[in-house]
Amino acid sequence: MGVDPGWSAALRGTVLGSGLLGALLLFVAEFTTLYTISSTTSSVPLKSVSTGSHDAYALIPIALVAGVLAYGAAVRGSRPALLALGGLGIATLLIALVGDLPDARATGVIGNSSTRFSSAAASPEVGLFLETVGAIALVIASGCGLLLGRPPMQRRSASAS
Repeated sequence: MGVDPGWSAALRGTVLGSGLLGALLLFVAEFTTLYTISSTTSSVPLKSVSTGSHDAYALIPIALVAGVLAYGAAVRGSRPALLALGGLGIATLLIALVGDLPDARATGVIGNSSTRFSSAAASPEVGLFLETVGAIALVIASGCGLLLGRPPMQRRSASAS
């Protein structure tokens, strides 16, 4: 099976570019800071949390699979690859918005009775934005291919007249 003739070069480039960009952003996000925790009485961050440690480095295999799917979708015009790519994008978006965002926007009291209690707040950092934009790029790649690509031709039955 070769290159899908129903796809234009621009569509092929958009699917491949968006898919690979999304995969790259997810991969890079794992090695950046997801959020920092700061006390309200000090401007110095008390703790920073990396995206990888917070997500158990789950975005690395997602990024690798997304890169392979983007290539397969762009070169072969594979609808299953496009659907899987969109599924990975949605799953990653859920990781970012449901799993990471609440922790990156949390507020509360830190400390103990011997060190004194103080109020603190977490603030999102570049890792949250990278994983969110990466997930959106995967969804865009999938959506472009599914909506703009020509559906596979229906095979005619030999018995039809």
